[in-house]
Amino acid sequence: MKYIFPFVLLLISAIGFTQTSHQFQVIKSGVVDFKAINNSWYASVQNMEMPSPEGDSDKAKLLRLKRDLEQKYPRKRTSKLETKASTPEVFDISGFEGNAYNNRVPNDNSMAISDAGILMSCTNNRVFIYNTEADTLMDTGFLQDFVMQFNVTASRYDPKMIYDPNEDKFILTFLVGTNHVNSKIAVCFSTSNNPMDEWNVYLLPGDPLLSDHWTDYPAIALSEDEFFVTGNLLADNQSWQTGFFQSIIWQIDKHSGYAGNSALTSQLWTDIYDDSIKVRNIHPVRGARKLYGPNQYFLSNKNFSAESDTVYLLEITNKISSSEQLNQTLLSTPDHYFMSPSGRQSIAKLLATNDSRMLGAIRDDSWIQYVHNSMDTATGNAAVYHGTIDNFESTPLVSGVILSDSIKDYGYPNIAATGIDPDDKECVIAFNYTSPIDSAGVGCYYMDTNEVYSGFNLIKLGEAPINTFVDSLDRWGDYFAIQRQYNSPCNVWTAGMYGKQGGNGTWIGRVAVEEFCRIPMPIEDTLNPAFSGGAIFPNPSVDWVTFDFELDESLFIKVELFDTKGGLIKVLYEDVALQGENRLTFNGFYLNQGMYILRILNNDKVLFTEKLIKQ
Repeated sequence: MKYIFPFVLLLISAIGFTQTSHQFQVIKSGVVDFKAINNSWYASVQNMEMPSPEGDSDKAKLLRLKRDLEQKYPRKRTSKLETKASTPEVFDISGFEGNAYNNRVPNDNSMAISDAGILMSCTNNRVFIYNTEADTLMDTGFLQDFVMQFNVTASRYDPKMIYDPNEDKFILTFLVGTNHVNSKIAVCFSTSNNPMDEWNVYLLPGDPLLSDHWTDYPAIALSEDEFFVTGNLLADNQSWQTGFFQSIIWQIDKHSGYAGNSALTSQLWTDIYDDSIKVRNIHPVRGARKLYGPNQYFLSNKNFSAESDTVYLLEITNKISSSEQLNQTLLSTPDHYFMSPSGRQSIAKLLATNDSRMLGAIRDDSWIQYVHNSMDTATGNAAVYHGTIDNFESTPLVSGVILSDSIKDYGYPNIAATGIDPDDKECVIAFNYTSPIDSAGVGCYYMDTNEVYSGFNLIKLGEAPINTFVDSLDRWGDYFAIQRQYNSPCNVWTAGMYGKQGGNGTWIGRVAVEEFCRIPMPIEDTLNPAFSGGAIFPNPSVDWVTFDFELDESLFIKVELFDTKGGLIKVLYEDVALQGENRLTFNGFYLNQGMYILRILNNDKVLFTEKLIKQ
């Protein structure tokens, strides 16, 4: 892949704040016709492990920090409060299960819906296209469909979807690879409002500074003319915190992507510091009712602290090729936010809430609203911090509200606006939830135009606790998707994770805040098997095959499929698999009936050999 790197320009916007600007031209990889793709394998490997709180990694230190906070602010209640009538109320909530054949934990949910009601959803490596107006599943596929013709064999993950209401098109972004050699950011621009048509695909460098780091944790937003991607640069084979190098911002001309130009003009912002402190986990702010520009805003906080009141407000002041700069403003909340505890279940397994980084942000003419996890110190429960920055363009003023329940724990919130008039703060805040008497499900709060909150609204009732790992801590899903349907603003669409028999599922929900938004949406349910610890299932198989295996250490693996005569049929996977529980899935529909041999190697050493019978 060819990247043009003309020059580097150091910008200093204020005393104590610094950043560096780089200009890139990323050469177009090619065009993908989604409906013409016929990749029969769709093989992927997903790690399913959580760290032990007693380990030496910084993830383990994060868990110990949570444990210390829970001892300082213990749980105060063990029973539900008396239910009271909620004012305001949402009018209707409906939904369906999305992304069939989802065998991965956690669910990295992303979703976008067009004005025509075409909903595109991603869960880990799976792509799901659904026509909500006709109640029709249009097609399903995988992230690798967008990159396989460009000789990209590394793992694909962390998808992010967004709909452009100005251009009536979609953008899909996802990560490729898990080390500095194979790391890339795939940026895919639809050429029409139908995601079944062609896509223009560009591969941004995952190690853009040639510093031996790879890109993780993307977040995206659109302005009137540009597309923004934020991410974290991490060192190879290190824990998240010890390997953290810095957070970055990509600024991209979206029109050149839609047009399929031979190169994307883009700018990369790096070295974003507050004195000696790296501003990390930077999250872009999306337009609440419409797209804005040319200025684009971002938020961050002290997301790895036990408690803090710091909020970073960042602003890129203009489009590429103009006299743009990155301004930074340090704000303080009136009350502290805290590291969120893990979520409790009806079984001993807890659900991880990660740190308290920014997870969603929207803006209107005079305000920014944002959400992230926090602890409610009054109850000791995992809660949602809903913050507002008024007058953010002139004299920003921060305020915040803790949304919590006497018994439920909330995780991974996100936010979308439902207001029609300028600066109307009406919104829906949605999240995953769990409790000692509730299976993990999906819920929301609605805040009306008078800034009064509803009570808890159920989007999807959990059917079973999440019980995937052998350890005491399970994964809850790293992302929660939400979007206002721009031409029907009383409709907010969500994609969250819920517990079901045998594993977990993705629930695509629609929250209507006005009566005229009601529509029915049935769709067939699917099953998701639990970790089986070394067996192929189902075996015999008809189409989808799953093989669970466990590694004592992270290794580069090759997954091969042979016939019984020793003939190699397909190399299914070549990339790093992480230490702990992993799940391989692939589609064996096109295999002939008979017996096959599945083999997993590290270099020339055979790690696993299993027989597969195809019916």
